[in-house]
Amino acid sequence: MKGEKSDHIGRLHLRARTPKIFGIVAIVLLLVTVGVIIYSAYRSRSNPDFRMQGFPTTLSKDVVAVINGYERREMDGDHTRYLIRADKATSFADNHQELENVHLEVFEPGSSASEKITAQKAVYVPGHENFFAAYFAGSVNIETRDRLRVKTEQLTYSNQDEVALAEELIEFERLNVRGRSIGASVNAREKLLKLNRDVEIYSEGSAERSTLKAGRAVYDQANEKIELTDSVAVAIESFAGDQPEKASNFTSGKATAFLDNVDGEQRTLDRVELMDTVRIETRQGQNSPTKISSNYALYQKPIDRFQLRDAVHIVTVEDQKPTDIRADNAVYQQPQGLVDLTGNASITQGASFVQGGVIHAELTAGRKLKLADVQIGAYAKQASSDSATEVSGTNIKAVFGDDHSIRNATVSGPANAVLVPVNRAEYSRVSLAAASKINVGFKGDGLLDKILTEGRTMVRMDVPNRSADAANKELSADSVSTAFGPTGKDISVASAVGKAELVVTPLAASETNFKTTVNAQRFDCDFFQTGNDLKTCTASQKTRTVRIPTTPSVDRGTQNITADKLVAVFGEQSRELESLDGTGGAEFTERDRNATAERMIYTTADETVRLRGGEPRAWDSKARAKAPEIDWNTKDQFSELRGGASTTYYSPKSTGNTAPFGRSEKPVYVTASSARFDHKTDVAIYTGNARGWQDKNYVRGERMTFSERDGRFVAEENVHSLLYESKRTDNGVESNQPIYVTAQKLTYVRDGRQLRYENNVDIRQGKDRITGGVANVFLNEENAPIKTEIEQNVIMTQPNRRATGSYARYESAGEMLFLRGDPAVVEDAEQGRSQGAEITVDLKENRFTSNGPSRQNSSGRIRSVYKVKTQ
Repeated sequence: MKGEKSDHIGRLHLRARTPKIFGIVAIVLLLVTVGVIIYSAYRSRSNPDFRMQGFPTTLSKDVVAVINGYERREMDGDHTRYLIRADKATSFADNHQELENVHLEVFEPGSSASEKITAQKAVYVPGHENFFAAYFAGSVNIETRDRLRVKTEQLTYSNQDEVALAEELIEFERLNVRGRSIGASVNAREKLLKLNRDVEIYSEGSAERSTLKAGRAVYDQANEKIELTDSVAVAIESFAGDQPEKASNFTSGKATAFLDNVDGEQRTLDRVELMDTVRIETRQGQNSPTKISSNYALYQKPIDRFQLRDAVHIVTVEDQKPTDIRADNAVYQQPQGLVDLTGNASITQGASFVQGGVIHAELTAGRKLKLADVQIGAYAKQASSDSATEVSGTNIKAVFGDDHSIRNATVSGPANAVLVPVNRAEYSRVSLAAASKINVGFKGDGLLDKILTEGRTMVRMDVPNRSADAANKELSADSVSTAFGPTGKDISVASAVGKAELVVTPLAASETNFKTTVNAQRFDCDFFQTGNDLKTCTASQKTRTVRIPTTPSVDRGTQNITADKLVAVFGEQSRELESLDGTGGAEFTERDRNATAERMIYTTADETVRLRGGEPRAWDSKARAKAPEIDWNTKDQFSELRGGASTTYYSPKSTGNTAPFGRSEKPVYVTASSARFDHKTDVAIYTGNARGWQDKNYVRGERMTFSERDGRFVAEENVHSLLYESKRTDNGVESNQPIYVTAQKLTYVRDGRQLRYENNVDIRQGKDRITGGVANVFLNEENAPIKTEIEQNVIMTQPNRRATGSYARYESAGEMLFLRGDPAVVEDAEQGRSQGAEITVDLKENRFTSNGPSRQNSSGRIRSVYKVKTQ
C-alpha cells in the first residue's frame, strides 16, 4: 500500500510538471528553428541561388571539366573583347560554365576602357558568333567605363548589346550621384541606366542636396540627364553653413532632371523639367513656402528660375492675404521676386486683384506682391469693406504698399475706373472713362485717396432710384482730378478741366424732369460727406446750359442758359439738381421767351428763373420787359417783375389789340412798380403807378390789366388817359385836339370798340370839359372816337357856356352834343339860358336848340380796336 501511494504521488508530481516540460521543449524547438534559419541564410549568402526570370532551366548537368584559378580572354585581333576570371570554373556538356567569385570585364572596341562585373557566382552561357549571356548572383557589382557603379544580388548580362538586367534591389553611384531602385537595366554601350521601380536618386555637394524619387527612371549618363516617370518627387535643399537656406520640392507625373558637370568630378542638379500635374513647394529659410502647380515646369536651379505652362497656379504666402497667381504660362524668378505671366493671367492678394493677357509682377523679400504691370485686357480691383474700386484698360501698373493692398494703379491708353458701393441703396456707383490715362491713388487697406485722368474723360455717377426726380450725372472734360475724404470711400472734390460738360439725366421721364447739360471750360465740384453724390458744381468761363424735357409737351420747350459762371447746386435730401446759379451776362431762353441779367438763379422745385442785377430783361416775340427783379416761372408759365417794371410791346398786335390806343404800328410802352404776366392765359397785370402809352397817346392808373385772349383792358384807381389823335372844328377851322380823360376805372373792350370810364369821369378836349359818373366812348375801325355817351350828373363847360343834365351824347362826325335831363340846362353868356328835356348843341356852328320831352337813349355798345406803332 505504501508503494502504491508513492507511485500515485509521483504521477501527480509529474502531471504538475508537464506544462513546464512542454514549455522548455517549445523553447528548445524555437531555438533550433532560429538556428536553422540563420544557418540557411548564411548558406544562402555564401552560396546564392539564381532567381532571375530569364535564367535557363534546361542546362546540362554533365560536368566535363573543373578548373581552379580560371581565366579566359576573348580577342579580336590584338584587342581584348572581354576577360573572365573566377576562382573556380565548372564546365558542362552544353558548354555552359558555372563560375565562383567571378570577375567579368568587357572592353570598349579600340580602347582600354571597360565595364566590370563581379559576383560570388555566375553562369556563363555561350551564344552564336562569340556572343554570350552571363547570370550573376551574390554581391553583384558593376563598374562601367563611365564611372557608374551598381550593386545588386542578381544580374543578367548580354555582351551582344552590353546590357545588364537586374530584377531585385539595386544600388548605384556615379561620382556624387547615388541611388537605388527595384530592378534596373545597365546599358554600358548607350550609357543608360534604366531604373524600374521605387526609384530614389541622391546628389550631394558641399552646400546642397538633391533627392529624386519616381516609379521609374532612366539615367542618361552621356547627356547628364535623368528621366523620371510615375509619381515623380524631387527635393532640392541648399545650406548656409549648418542652416537651411532654401528648399524646393516637386511632384509630377514625369520629369527630366539635367545634371551639371562641376570640375569633372562632381555632378549637381542644373535644371528639372516636369510634366503632367506638376506640384512645387519652395521655401526660403524659415519663411512660409511658395506653392506652385501647373502641367509643365522647367526649374533652372542655378538661377532659381521656374518656367511654367498650362494651368499655372502660384501661392507665394499662405496667410490672411495670400498672394495667389494664375495664368496659362509663367516665368518665376525666385531670387529677384519676378513673375512674368501670359494668357488668362491673374493675381489675387487679399482684397486686391489684377488680371490681363500679360502680367509682369515684382514680389517683396517676403514674397508679397509689390508691383504688377498688366497688359492686354488689363483689369485691377481693390476691395474694401464698403466698396470696390475697379480699373481696366490697355495697360495697368499697380503698386502695392506694406499692407499688401494696391497703393497706386495707373491705367495707360483708353482707361476705365469704377467705384462699386456695397450699399447700393445709399451710394452712387461712380465710373470713369479716359482717353489717355487714369491714375488711382489709395491711402491703404483699399481706401481711396485720389483719381487723376488724362485725355478726354467721362465721370458717371449712377444714383440709387430713391425718388421720382432721381437722376444720373456725367462729368466730362479733357482731364479730371478727384480727391476723396478721410474715410477713403467718399469723393470729396472733383475738378474737370478743358471743354468740360456736366450732364444730369433723370431716371424717369416726366413733364417736370429735364435732361440738363452744362458746358464750360472748367468745373470744380464739391460732394456731400457721404454717398458720392454731387453737392455743388461750379462751371467757369462762358458756360452754356441746355435743358431738354424728358416728356414732350406743347407748353414746354428746350431751355438754354448762358453765363460767364454757373453753380449747379444739388439738394442735401434728394441729392438731385436743386438750382442753377449763373452770373456774368446770364441769359435764359425757352422757345421764343428769353431773359437776361447779371445774375440768374434757376430753381428746379418751382422751375422758376430769378433775374437779378445788371438791368434784368425778358422778352419774346410780342414784347420785352425789364425790372430790377424778374421771376419767371417756367412750369406754371407766369412772370413777375418788381422794383419798377417796364414793358415794350412791339406793336398793338403784340397785345392782341387790347391796348386802348390808335391804329398806329408804333410800339406800346407800359411801366409800373411791378408786373405779372400769365403766359398761359395771356394776361398781364401792372401794379403801382402803371402807365401805358403809344406815341402821344397814353393811359395811367394804379393797376392795369391786359387780357389778350378776350380783348379786354382795365385800368383802375386814378385813371388818366389821353387820346391824342382827335379832330375838332373851331370857328370853321379843323384841328387836332387831344382828349384827356380821368376816372377811377377804365375798361376797353376790343370786340365792341368801346372805352368805358367809371366814377368821377372828367373829359377834356381843348377848352371843352365834360364830367359825369360814367362815360362810354365808341370807336370806329381806326380806333378814333365816333360817339361818346356820358351819364350821371353830366356837366359840360365851354368858354362862355355851361350845360348840365343826366345824359349827354357827343357825335364826333357832326360835332353835335345831345343833352338830356330833368331838365337839361344850357347857360350861354351870349345866347342866354335854356333848359328842357333835351337840348342839342351844335359845337361846330356854336349854337344850341331845346327840344321837348323825348325818349331817353342813354346807353350803347361800342367796339374799339387799337393798333400800336413802333416809336
